[in-house]
Amino acid sequence: MRNDEIDIWFDFANPPHVNLFRPMLEHFQKNGRICFCTAKHFAETIGLLNKYGIEYHLFGRHAGKARHKKLLALLSRNVDLFFKIPNYKVCICSSFEAVQISWLKRKTSIMFDDNEIAPNWLYSKFVSYVITPSAIDKHQFIRKGIPESKILQYNGFKEDVYLADYVPDPNFTEKLPFEQFITVRPENIFASYVSKNARSITKELIAALLNEGYKILYLPRYKIDFAYVDQNHPNVFIPDAPLNGLDVCFYSRAVLTGAGTFAREAALLGTPAVSFFAGDQLLSVDKALIAVKKIFYSRDVSEILFHLKNIQKHDFDQMQSRAVKQQVFSLIEDLLNGK
Repeated sequence: MRNDEIDIWFDFANPPHVNLFRPMLEHFQKNGRICFCTAKHFAETIGLLNKYGIEYHLFGRHAGKARHKKLLALLSRNVDLFFKIPNYKVCICSSFEAVQISWLKRKTSIMFDDNEIAPNWLYSKFVSYVITPSAIDKHQFIRKGIPESKILQYNGFKEDVYLADYVPDPNFTEKLPFEQFITVRPENIFASYVSKNARSITKELIAALLNEGYKILYLPRYKIDFAYVDQNHPNVFIPDAPLNGLDVCFYSRAVLTGAGTFAREAALLGTPAVSFFAGDQLLSVDKALIAVKKIFYSRDVSEILFHLKNIQKHDFDQMQSRAVKQQVFSLIEDLLNGK
């Protein structure tokens, strides 16, 4: 591959990036643009890329919760990316590193960001454009040093972009030992926006759910998460390999999660979603869905159990997701075409 052949560099640094950028990657490849993909070894990122057959080049891995280790890992990855990735025209990403590298290489960067409480200052001085949901007050980003002229907004959620073409796998439940189940995913207590003193409620929650007779699909993210559950309990199933998260959400009676993206996916699919996010602040996108009662938020186990007894699934409004996807793609096309 010649150094001048790359149109778009995609950086997959987190599992949600795979779902978000995969439709964009496929769209632009079908339209003749040459794309180059890099990835960070974190949680299910690599497994999902392999599952979808996306070719990528691996750069770096998640360094855990310690800030000095995070910084060293960030610097190391930046050095590798700067010297080893081929020349490109535009970067589409949700990672600080990709924005910083693009600035150093004097290339255009398009950052997708729906998290206004993350350390956005790490990229604010370097980014070319930020695309964000309109549920977030743009002044949240302006205060972080991003000029208003660089902020583009769309009417929906990033999850809509890939839900637009979602088709449920009719055989999904054959992979599980039960058809009726709820899904539980622990908090990301290693995230930078979670307090060092944060504790997980997952063990207490799992015990209470099992006591009520619920069957649980349990999706640990770290090794420590396995200690929160009796892995031999007949009403607990832990998959050996990554499952399609959208199928998980679609077929679950309810999704209980400490992860914002997973809760929003379930909510938009019409599945009752419970967030027990461990951060000090809820994101604006989560507040928007909580306000319309599509997500229930609590870190009180008794409140969560009471809520589960009074919920029902709703229809998935895929037409709305398709409208959001079209709006997002139009924004990107305009930027790529210099409009």
